[in-house]
Amino acid sequence: VLQLKLCSSTGAHRAPLVSLFDTNVHLGTWPFSFLPDFTAPRLAVHLAARGINRAVVSPLGAVLAPDPLPANRALFAALRRTPALLPLPVVNPALAHWRAQLDAVAASPLRAVKLIPSFHNYRLESPRLAPFFAELAARGLKLVIETRLEDDRHRYHGLSVKSLTANQVAPFLRRYPDLHPLVLGLGLPELRELAKTKLTHFSFDTSFVEWIDSVETLAREFGADRVMFGSHTPFLVTDASAAKLTTAQLDARARRALSSANAERFFG
Repeated sequence: VLQLKLCSSTGAHRAPLVSLFDTNVHLGTWPFSFLPDFTAPRLAVHLAARGINRAVVSPLGAVLAPDPLPANRALFAALRRTPALLPLPVVNPALAHWRAQLDAVAASPLRAVKLIPSFHNYRLESPRLAPFFAELAARGLKLVIETRLEDDRHRYHGLSVKSLTANQVAPFLRRYPDLHPLVLGLGLPELRELAKTKLTHFSFDTSFVEWIDSVETLAREFGADRVMFGSHTPFLVTDASAAKLTTAQLDARARRALSSANAERFFG
């Protein structure tokens, strides 16, 4: 019944043949735009109707909160009975209790954390964060970095937050060559800027790459082994994000890599 109601309100959707592993999904409310207010089960149905059978989900409540721990705990509870949605907790390493935040990751099936530097007001390459990144490596935790939640042109005028640029990501990658993070939200111009630096020890998602033949361009210019599918649901239209993969002209190996294999390998 839930799936029928959802399809009737958004139009009929036929799931594509490709099974997608989404690395960039959010759950919760956002005070600055009218995003769909999904529960975990409805979100899983919404994604599955578009061929997304697994998704890494972060809590929107952790973005603006002074402490991300309550939002992470609420996320773990919300997804406990929805196995297709994998909780990715948000950590703020600029707070003094970052070790306690990392301890809470034990409640997640993923050995990974997400950072949102632009909203939490720190520089990734700051020397004061060196103990945090050393602890990440010691615990064997994967690192995901969100460079933008919204197009800067659409952001609420009262927020002075700016998305991370290639010039801000590059110093971090140079300082920590062994972390191999997944960097979400980069556009094609930013990826091309990073390519000039010869820094290749990071992966990235498809969410904000809007180009002619977006996915084919990524595979051709950067190879198929570093690109992961990301829809950025609910900020972006899930159907359009999925269509980048499902309509792309790729060989079987590249299609499998971008659709799910790279994400499976990264998140274990």
